[in-house]
Amino acid sequence: MPVRRHVGTHATRNSRSPRELRDLLTTVGLANGVANIIMQLSLPPVGHGVSESRVRSGSPRRYPLKRARTTGQYLALSVMGSDDDREVMRKAVAEVHIAVHSRADSPVKFSGNSRELQLWVAMCLFKYYLDQYTLVHGPLDEDALDILTRAAAPLATGVNVRSSEWPQSYAEYEQRWAATVPQLAIDPIVRREFESLSNLTFLGEAWGALGYALARIGGPAYQFMTRATLPPEFRELMGWDWTPADERKFQRILKVVRFIDALINPFVLQLVYRLYIADFRLRRRFGRPVLGRLEVIDVPIRDGGGLRWLTRRRSRTSATDRLR
Repeated sequence: MPVRRHVGTHATRNSRSPRELRDLLTTVGLANGVANIIMQLSLPPVGHGVSESRVRSGSPRRYPLKRARTTGQYLALSVMGSDDDREVMRKAVAEVHIAVHSRADSPVKFSGNSRELQLWVAMCLFKYYLDQYTLVHGPLDEDALDILTRAAAPLATGVNVRSSEWPQSYAEYEQRWAATVPQLAIDPIVRREFESLSNLTFLGEAWGALGYALARIGGPAYQFMTRATLPPEFRELMGWDWTPADERKFQRILKVVRFIDALINPFVLQLVYRLYIADFRLRRRFGRPVLGRLEVIDVPIRDGGGLRWLTRRRSRTSATDRLR
């Protein structure tokens, strides 16, 4: 059943006034990553672009830890990196995205370097920071939102969006968001991929039995947090419900999160970003590709392309069973 958006509904306001994206980091940010991915990929050309991806080297289904690192580094550089760092990352991302493009049989046309599509992705990334903060501390005032909107521009320019194309006020941001929402849709094949991300079963594709064991342990809790932090309109697209009992459970979790954040935020979470940046700079210094060696294959990842040795035996066994 659809329920109104609960961001900030029962949260208490924090006395500090955020001026930069780093000020928005909370413990919730550790659990709403897949919710934000669902938002990004709900725009069909973006969703199919990822679903049809043949970039094995950057797939979370093949290299989940590597993908977590590179995504974390992109965010850390956008929030706390230098202009030089960001330019190096921008070029590396653009090189990878060249390999992401629609084919003759693709349901929709897409290009990984489309500025229009990447603008939507960047707008969702901005929501990643806003949502985690407002869930814990409550709504932000208009002045703070305007300042933060301008501060979020590197999230977009890092994926080849021109700075002039990024909203200069939160009101403009909301207008662009509202204009895009009617275009959102989730195809069944993309929805299945979202499900595997939210319940962590995608780890089994990379790590075999160990990955499936981890999914059984942590998957239910992570999927709950994904449903909890996903806005209602996206929850509806996924076919997920949200009950009053779910809301009460989530509010209890937020009480714990607020206590944890009072102890560690923002210093520990910002330290993680600094470590990401330090690793990025070390890779540059030693001449290593910051996103790793690019590997593009012929078969989409979703169709079993580029399976790692940990899962090949399981895949062959499953294929044999299907033929019986």
